[in-house]
Amino acid sequence: MQKLSPLQIVPLAALTAIGMLAIDLYLPALPYLAEELHTGLPTIQGTISVYMIALALSQLVWGAIADKLGMRVTLLAGIAFEIAASIACALASDITLLIVFRAIQGIGGGAATVVVPVLLRRRCSDTDAVRALSWVAMAESAIPAAAPVLGTLILLRADWRFCFWIIAVLAVLLIPFVLKIGDDEPLHHQDEPANYLLLLRHPDFLRNATFYGLSFGALVTFVASAPHLIHQWLQQGPTIFVVMQICGVSGFMLGAMRGGPLVQHYGADRIMRIGGWMQLLATLALALLGAMAFRHAPAMIIAWAVFCAGLGLRGPAAMTRTLSVPPALTSLASGFLMFMALVLSGIGTQIAGFLLPYGMLPVALLMMAMIIVSLLLQKDVPPALVATAALGHIDI
Repeated sequence: MQKLSPLQIVPLAALTAIGMLAIDLYLPALPYLAEELHTGLPTIQGTISVYMIALALSQLVWGAIADKLGMRVTLLAGIAFEIAASIACALASDITLLIVFRAIQGIGGGAATVVVPVLLRRRCSDTDAVRALSWVAMAESAIPAAAPVLGTLILLRADWRFCFWIIAVLAVLLIPFVLKIGDDEPLHHQDEPANYLLLLRHPDFLRNATFYGLSFGALVTFVASAPHLIHQWLQQGPTIFVVMQICGVSGFMLGAMRGGPLVQHYGADRIMRIGGWMQLLATLALALLGAMAFRHAPAMIIAWAVFCAGLGLRGPAAMTRTLSVPPALTSLASGFLMFMALVLSGIGTQIAGFLLPYGMLPVALLMMAMIIVSLLLQKDVPPALVATAALGHIDI
């Protein structure tokens, strides 16, 4: 075990952040992209959906590849996919080719989201792993707030294709850091069995992976729903969404920065529990806003910042706990964990799509249900206490 410095962690965080950048950087360019490629906006939205689907499914594949070939080779393969696909996206002449290349780009992005948590978990103690994963989570959380702004600035100087050139260049620049990763032997001896069937026989892993996925999925559900809620329910402009994202990211970073030291002093279970109560309290506040038809942007933003701070406390500790499996299963566990998080995010987002016409209340109740189940999956949280808190009868 070792204590990695920020200078060692930041490049690893950047590897996972590139995958997020590929989603958010070109969002402002979607209308222009539709015009240039002579297609409708729903089809252009498909370039985002196919990327997310490929990213989710690739987690299971990269987990098995890392298990056989090692972390460095897996990361280099993922970067190669990202570079080639990003260049192809930049040169795409029609929407069909762009969708195909976006799928390949999503496959490449999945390598880092599997390998980086494994690398940090295997090389650090529990407390240092939480700290390191907090840095990774902060890098990933900053992208949704910063990337659309950067994408807008790019559009003032160049077209949408330049966004993909930037992603390709950044991926190339990270290759030297990947090459410095040490021993790249397979993650376990060949005589040690390692497959998903064995992994799924660990009930603690399944419980932890599901509660992390639900907690993360509730966040993605609201982020995907917020533009519509702000426009239709709050009747406000897109500036509110930018402010909401900045406040949410700030709350998440604050929680993530404090998570490592707090885990060291109070233990992972207690910090995860506190983060879960914060998320539950925030969803309760959002539900009350919807029930009372209180269309107040500052109140919604404050509740959202509290929700994100709760995930900042809870997420890295939960990920560290989830990856505490036998060493031979670590890479498979990382792949399945991210697959679970992305799938539950997609399910939550899809359900929210049917609820959006009815305003804030049903979306908030959906998020609350996800957080309640995630709290129930924590061993040390009494179910009766969760139910009572959800009904607002105790002071959390």
